[in-house]
Amino acid sequence: MRSEGTEFTTGQVAEGVADTMPFGVHDAGGAAAKPATLDDLVGIVAVQVRAQANRIQELELALADAEARILSQARLICGATGAANSDLFNRRPVRAIIEEVLVVYPGISFEEIIGVGRERRLVEPRHRCMTAVYDERPDLSLPALGRIFRRDHTSVLHAVNKREPGKERRRGRAQRPSHLPANAGADGIGAQAL
Repeated sequence: MRSEGTEFTTGQVAEGVADTMPFGVHDAGGAAAKPATLDDLVGIVAVQVRAQANRIQELELALADAEARILSQARLICGATGAANSDLFNRRPVRAIIEEVLVVYPGISFEEIIGVGRERRLVEPRHRCMTAVYDERPDLSLPALGRIFRRDHTSVLHAVNKREPGKERRRGRAQRPSHLPANAGADGIGAQAL
């Protein structure tokens, strides 16, 4: 069967596809090419469709493999982050910590604590707030705490070091002795009196 008005020959078939043509349709040496029948063309298209389907299947498999690797890496990263910062999403905001401390000090507001005021009535509550935030938020450095309270980091350090006797630090920072012996040298080690 031939299509009406158009006649195809094997010479018109693209290279590489001619190898897939049925037996007996190929050019033989210099002989004239036989016209391709509709059945021959259907066979050629069917082979091309199968090749394209195989290629699509290979690409879908490669895509699925890449997605699986990405998900695996994401799980690994999230797991490492979770192990390193297990409380990353469970940290209370600084404002909540300060307001909890201020319950004991009625009449003193959050704005007064982080403000620049130096009134005597604000000193103790501010120091308690600094200490509470320092203890509960180890992710914040002394300079960061100083910026929150609008103070120098040494002010925060002073407030933290001014704890009640017997109350231990929870952050593991070395505690300096509050007073040194009279015969202590510059390094804090007792020197022999001359």
